[in-house]
Amino acid sequence: MSYLTPVMALITAIFSLITEPWSSLSKTRYFDTREHTLVSSMLMLLGGALAFFMVLTEYLLISATSAVTFTVAGIVKEVVTIVVAVFFFHDPFTVLKGIGLLVIIIGVCLFNWYKYQKFRKNPSNESNIFNEQNKVAARYVILEDMEDDVGTESESYSV
Repeated sequence: MSYLTPVMALITAIFSLITEPWSSLSKTRYFDTREHTLVSSMLMLLGGALAFFMVLTEYLLISATSAVTFTVAGIVKEVVTIVVAVFFFHDPFTVLKGIGLLVIIIGVCLFNWYKYQKFRKNPSNESNIFNEQNKVAARYVILEDMEDDVGTESESYSV
């Protein structure tokens, strides 16, 4: 995250400077007065902060559980999005949406059943987010150091 975020920000800024009509920005109602500029800027900063903390939360969740669990949670979020769109925004509920919803629900149920069966077979083997290993905060890992460690481990095991 610490390597990728500055690169993404720089590339986005370059493309924004090239493609966006910056000269007409002051003519919009969002930046025509000092107060509108301040409110618009604060709203953009709030959105950026929310996005940053969402990505940070995703990183911490994946480091504490697994990528599969996070993917299943994302799929459940999509189900909620579809249900909200249909009931509150009156989007049409098509056959394709119904089939997709059914596939998602069956997949999530099968995943939970698999995890439950795995837990019942060997409850001590199941990873727990409250175990002793995970009481420390997640840390950044530099891949070059890991490659060096892997190389030395494989050399030490080869006899």
